[in-house]
Amino acid sequence: MNKITLAIGWAAATLPAVTAQDTVEYLDGNTRRGRIVGADERVFQLSIPAPIPGQQPAMITIIRSSVDKILFGPDPDIETLSKDPVLARLAFARLLWRRQEPFLAVPESHAAKAGMLYGEILLLSSDPARQTEALNLFERIEKEAWDPTDRETATRGRLKALLRLGRVDEASAEAQALAGRDDDPGLLLETKLLLAQTRIAALRELLDDNPRWSEDPPVRSQRKQLLDDALDLSLHPFLFHGTAHEQAAQGLWLAHEAYLLAGDTAAAREVASDIVSIYPETRYAGPAREALLESKP
Repeated sequence: MNKITLAIGWAAATLPAVTAQDTVEYLDGNTRRGRIVGADERVFQLSIPAPIPGQQPAMITIIRSSVDKILFGPDPDIETLSKDPVLARLAFARLLWRRQEPFLAVPESHAAKAGMLYGEILLLSSDPARQTEALNLFERIEKEAWDPTDRETATRGRLKALLRLGRVDEASAEAQALAGRDDDPGLLLETKLLLAQTRIAALRELLDDNPRWSEDPPVRSQRKQLLDDALDLSLHPFLFHGTAHEQAAQGLWLAHEAYLLAGDTAAAREVASDIVSIYPETRYAGPAREALLESKP
């Protein structure tokens, strides 16, 4: 058993028990049900429930070359974490990723989703070391995940990590290239939101570097261009794809941030109110409500 398998065994023991089962389909047509809890380059480790209640589950080793495919059951831990990806759950997310990590390239596995949840939580931290860890994680998922959709999602995660690390020009150039693709409307919306974030980051940097921007015509012009771009990109999902609730609400929230940078508190309140009234079920409704309370006259 190599180090990866040992780490997965430890993570599986530390995380809450997962009751859903996986099904191993062998090349000879036979099947075996249990829970895949470890793997290395040669074998899978399968935990089988004990026939007698109270006894420890049995652990068997399955040679990878004898397996046709694995039908992975749902992972309640991933479902739980995806509903509440907050920084306080960082340790839980790390253990979950370690349990899933060996299956990143295995078809139908949940490993990429576990890794991206961990990466998103790392990005909630203000620690550059954790942001760099997220960047490296998204890069790996982008290269190794079995599902092309997960690889594309990891690309967007990597761009977010670049933004968090202050590498705005790099993220903006790549996001601009992605925006030129028209084969995936969902990807286009996500890319426009990423571009909006790059413009907002550049606007904030410009204002920080030029506190007397109003007295400098070139800077004033640059500020206007960045603000206009940020608002156009942020509001695009809401104006043209309003039924994409999460993306539309996220865009409105980004517009709220842009308006605050511009000093337009009335417009910021208006978009926050739109989030609360139109998209109350999204993750941005809570912060929008708080913003409205804080800005109450």
